[in-house]
Amino acid sequence: MVLKREMTPYLSLALLALLQLSGPLLSECEARGPIQEAIESGAAAEYNKDECTWRRGNDRDSCPDPDVHIHLFTPGNPRRKLDPSHVSDWLRQDYESTKENVVLIHGYAGGEDALPMAVLRDAYLRNGSYNVFLVDWGKLCAAPCYPAAVSNMRPVARCLAVVLTSLRNHGLPIERTSCVGHSLGAHICGIMANYLLFRMSRIVALDPARPLIRPGLVNRLDSGDADFVEVIHTNAGYYGELGKVGHVDFCVNGGKLQPFCENRTNEQLCSHVWAVCYMAQSVDGDEEMVAEPCSRRCPSGPRIAPRSGELLVIGQQTPKGSRGSFCLNSYDPPYCPKYHEGRGDERCCI
Repeated sequence: MVLKREMTPYLSLALLALLQLSGPLLSECEARGPIQEAIESGAAAEYNKDECTWRRGNDRDSCPDPDVHIHLFTPGNPRRKLDPSHVSDWLRQDYESTKENVVLIHGYAGGEDALPMAVLRDAYLRNGSYNVFLVDWGKLCAAPCYPAAVSNMRPVARCLAVVLTSLRNHGLPIERTSCVGHSLGAHICGIMANYLLFRMSRIVALDPARPLIRPGLVNRLDSGDADFVEVIHTNAGYYGELGKVGHVDFCVNGGKLQPFCENRTNEQLCSHVWAVCYMAQSVDGDEEMVAEPCSRRCPSGPRIAPRSGELLVIGQQTPKGSRGSFCLNSYDPPYCPKYHEGRGDERCCI
């Protein structure tokens, strides 16, 4: 069956931006590939639903899912694709038990080696203190099937919860394991909590997606999903969630538009993507980024005066007992070597 229906203007705009998330960061806002041209010509207002990959989403989908792959990266071993039928072997080879653990989950149109999450993966590896479990659910969130991607978050999260439970049973220390997700991936970190009999320790949500994510439902991220939920807002109210989501919410440069994204072809998309580079800066940057207390939501305009309270480090090193909303002003592209004495990743430069 061919699904022919007019999408809402909001969804069409969401697809226009999110379709580009698998390309290089520099081209995310500038390049005019065939997908973007198709959208701008109106072709993307119609799409074949049957060409998208859908899971039932009623908790009857089988696990492991053949379209969900997990890769282990460690500082000493670049990459190993893990066999879901032998989870008991995952911690016996290459895994380094003395290091911290991070589960990375990409967003719409992402994949194993796709940007922007590849930047964050590499930042953790350069840091040298982490085992990185990279989740690839690319076939279930492929363009132009954004509605299918949203629908597939729940079955993906359920299967990941099965894996995490098995890893915990085989010795993975949950108290030293973080789930870090960008866009839709941030919500998957949260949805996993619905299928776990234990609490996750830490979730870091990088501009969690807003399009088609309904408020108040269990199939989304909230502060009850882990002992500590940290959120970094860079495009709040457009591609990213607007209100307070976690125990700590950071609004970077107001949380809505990033200054170095001005005059780009798509300022909103540019701002949404760069949440990943702020996180990479916190993991492997040359200096800490600190924020000051601010209002409950990301401010709608420039802040006139600082609020009283202690400064808070943003990113991987944020103390788990922290609470509240914090604002950070940083006008240079994060994790760009040009602005950080050679430290960083060229893919985070504009």
